[in-house]
Amino acid sequence: MRYSVDNAGRLRKFIEVVRDKPMPAGAASVDWLKANGLKDRRDAQFLDILELLDFVDAGRKPNQNWVAFQDKSKSTSVMAKVLRERYSFMFKLHPDASNQSDTNLQQVFMDRKLEKEESARAVKTFKTLLQFAGWM
Repeated sequence: MRYSVDNAGRLRKFIEVVRDKPMPAGAASVDWLKANGLKDRRDAQFLDILELLDFVDAGRKPNQNWVAFQDKSKSTSVMAKVLRERYSFMFKLHPDASNQSDTNLQQVFMDRKLEKEESARAVKTFKTLLQFAGWM
């Protein structure tokens, strides 16, 4: 499973698109990204984040988690629930993961066999996602 992206700032824009723009009629794709202003060739990596967040099925079609995330009254609680599930290894070691230092979080990813640079990106990705759960 992919836990990191190259640009946390662009990830923030992507999550805002997922929350605020219409879902794709079929599968989430590069064409859907482009239609929503995510035109950089590296933006395709965000499709993996949809899988990480369990917002799509195996065919990358939006599921109930994505639908619930788009409900403004539920979006932070949906993200919080999904993050606790998908990063359970992190919350098991650090129940207060949102308050942990980058060094502590990076070590957890390194223990999962991510290289140092990738684990640093994974921390930035995680912290960006935490913002949408109301924890940062």
